[in-house]
Amino acid sequence: KRQSPKGGRIIFSAPSWAFNQNAQTYNTFNSFILKGDAPPRMEMCFDSLMVRALDEPDAMYGLLAESVEITDGGDAYVFNLRPEARFHDGSKLTAEDVAFSLILLKADGHPQIAQTLQELIDTEVLDEYRVLVRFSGKQTRQLPLFVASLPIFSKRYYTAYDFKQSTLTPPLSSGAYKVGKHAVGRYVEYHRVEDYWGNDLPVLVGQ
Repeated sequence: KRQSPKGGRIIFSAPSWAFNQNAQTYNTFNSFILKGDAPPRMEMCFDSLMVRALDEPDAMYGLLAESVEITDGGDAYVFNLRPEARFHDGSKLTAEDVAFSLILLKADGHPQIAQTLQELIDTEVLDEYRVLVRFSGKQTRQLPLFVASLPIFSKRYYTAYDFKQSTLTPPLSSGAYKVGKHAVGRYVEYHRVEDYWGNDLPVLVGQ
């Protein structure tokens, strides 16, 4: 509900984690490569093209993507992005960032990501807010959903910083949370982004 109260603090040990995350310690904030140990829940800092409805097994709804066009008999998807999407530094999130991120994850991402993306063939920027994602034709029914759930990075940021390296510099991201106070190997706080660009989207209202 739009009137749901916001604020407060919750302290917990993560009940689950993925990729290189470690529930007991951490030495990097890069959660999407094999190298290093990252704190659980870094994915909350990044937006994805779409998000799952957790009470529907195969349903996804648009987050960065306002709409999706399926072409070539289901082997290509055109994601139409929301022009209001922004990274935390105020820069626009565009099709260039999406195309870059998916190919980067296929090339250098954690093996659980890279191996799953084997049947993703390429990406193509159609215009500033439209990106085409092409599959081989051998992809599983779940692969397009997996691709739509992946984090989207800033191409500009990861042109300056090496994605393959572990780092304790909090990354530039676009999600509802960002890294706040932290003590390496002990705790990390994720702070809610007050002016988060997606605050009023139906898929996020009330969360």
